[in-house]
Amino acid sequence: MNPPELIEPSYLSYWGERIETREETRRALLDAMGNDPVTLSEPALSGVEGKRDKRLPPVIVIRQGATPQLPPGVERWSLELEGGEEFGGELAELPLGYHRLHSCGDSCALIVTPPQCYLPPSMRSGRIWALSTQLYALRSEGNWGIGDFSDLAQFARLAGRAGASAVGLNPLHALHPSNPAAASPYSPSSRLFFNVLYIDVAKVAKERDSAEIQAELVHPEFLTRLEALRRAPFVDYSGVTKLKLAALERVHEIFRARRVRRSNERRARAFRRFVRAGGTALERLAIYEAMAEFFYERDPAAYGWQQWPADYRSPHSPAVAQFAQEHRERVEFYLHLQWIARGQLSAAAQTARAAGTRLYCDLAVGVEHNGADAWANQDVLLEGASLGAPPDPLNRDGQNWGLAPFSPIALRARAYRPFIDLLRANMRYAGILRIDHVMALRRAFWIPRGAPASQGAYVRYPFDEMLAIVALESVRNRCAVVGEDLGTVPEGFRERMEDAGALSSRVLYFQRDWKDASFLAPCRYPRLAAASIGTHDLPTLAGWWTGDRGDREDRARDRNLLVDALERAGAVDAAASARLRDDAAHGGTLSACGDLAQATHRFLAKTPSAMAVVAIEDVLNEPESVNVPGTFDEHPNWQRKRSLTLEEIDDDSRLWQTGRVMERR
Repeated sequence: MNPPELIEPSYLSYWGERIETREETRRALLDAMGNDPVTLSEPALSGVEGKRDKRLPPVIVIRQGATPQLPPGVERWSLELEGGEEFGGELAELPLGYHRLHSCGDSCALIVTPPQCYLPPSMRSGRIWALSTQLYALRSEGNWGIGDFSDLAQFARLAGRAGASAVGLNPLHALHPSNPAAASPYSPSSRLFFNVLYIDVAKVAKERDSAEIQAELVHPEFLTRLEALRRAPFVDYSGVTKLKLAALERVHEIFRARRVRRSNERRARAFRRFVRAGGTALERLAIYEAMAEFFYERDPAAYGWQQWPADYRSPHSPAVAQFAQEHRERVEFYLHLQWIARGQLSAAAQTARAAGTRLYCDLAVGVEHNGADAWANQDVLLEGASLGAPPDPLNRDGQNWGLAPFSPIALRARAYRPFIDLLRANMRYAGILRIDHVMALRRAFWIPRGAPASQGAYVRYPFDEMLAIVALESVRNRCAVVGEDLGTVPEGFRERMEDAGALSSRVLYFQRDWKDASFLAPCRYPRLAAASIGTHDLPTLAGWWTGDRGDREDRARDRNLLVDALERAGAVDAAASARLRDDAAHGGTLSACGDLAQATHRFLAKTPSAMAVVAIEDVLNEPESVNVPGTFDEHPNWQRKRSLTLEEIDDDSRLWQTGRVMERR
């Protein structure tokens, strides 16, 4: 059998029409990869490393217990295990891990993987529920106008008391301090590091026993600015960034004066260990942030590397090395911020575990072209193409997300190391990891630079090998995996994910029998799934009921269809059902959403799925959406705060009522 083509020659549209890949699209995408391969065969892949006569491929991935199929002519070999020791047994006896195979002066990575992802006993034989939130949206009496890691710890305690076993979160990835308006957690600057706006500055000042900073935090002018940020209905990213970075600069100044200059001081040693462990990736992030700040101050249009002078657009440039040396203190400031962020996230994860919950984190599908990861890894994150989606009923022109795709060629040439590092960084503090648009493990829709989304094409990835590595990191980090598999799903994809022990995403709005549009009964939800009412890109339950973002005629029909499903499932009593029917007849109002939320969560609790996900906005009957895809200034995407503070949620009966419903699963 011939190996599959790297770029799919065609795809089926949402409407069932076969769309042929244009020749100019194919050529442009191949050019973006810096190569001219037509297949995923080893001869094509070897071109990435230049002309060579190597007998071994860059990487071999096998399941534990299997014997690797070595290339013809490879008979004598030796094996170096991950820990450095030599292996003298049979290849089929290999332990899990990342090993090195040597033969006749050549070598390659040999990755041994488990058959399935990790699932905790509570999900393998039972069912759990998660309470989800957007972290930035949390209000509290102590935060600075944006949810922070201390709020996360408090929210985890609330979730644990309500009976939830997990706390669902938006991606916590590093965004763009020099361009705070670019606030989407799904268009990050780096997926390897954290958003420093989530740092609780007051907690840092208290822990560092800094009387100077604490005095500044009670100055009347500061308190006036702080109170305005807290009262605002939306997160003021620009205001929060200015306030937090200014305070964190003082934290860093005092840290340097008191700690770094005392080489034997405990905190200084811990910081240096963190920097050493972070290696090149952390150093490049800090250099990038220092340069982004430097160039932005001189030209506000130059917030990212693609607008910088040419000498600074490569991390290997002598100009970059000179900048890092001359601005070492500023580079260390950004290293320090990541150290603080990691420490506070680690503490929040520990608090969650103590409360009987785990963090359910989210890995975005890509990084922005004009961000730190794309600058630091230009060999694997490509500039000449963007990730997106083909046309559908909601986006007739298709979608261009502005995200840099991984090169499947370069990934294999580097034995998947960038992908492995990405998984480790995001599983480190998570008990469950959601992989956004998980179909990208098999194929991703690429759009050539400058072309409309309608002229994109699907690029294939080595799915079996990448999924096997997901399973290995899942087992090693004891982190369950949820694949966000909504939208156009390739044939056989969900079955393969299920075989690998990954949970599917099942959203009530889409779980329908499309012959008559009726909602599927709870018993028809799969066992290995994360069931939820909606997602961050969809209306809240109250918004859906009252007609937000939907055709009025269809929504009127759907309200009654949902009540039908709730009745059939025994999720609503006769009196509440009658109230909902009457409200549906009058167009759907917020007054009915208390009954609706309890009944719909009861419906969710009746599914056999290993995890049910309850959004805090649905508990609080909030009608406004987190994000409306395709909008910019028209909707306050990624800015809306919760209607109640954490302290008020604690006093509100609705969370505890929802907890009792979900505990009866």
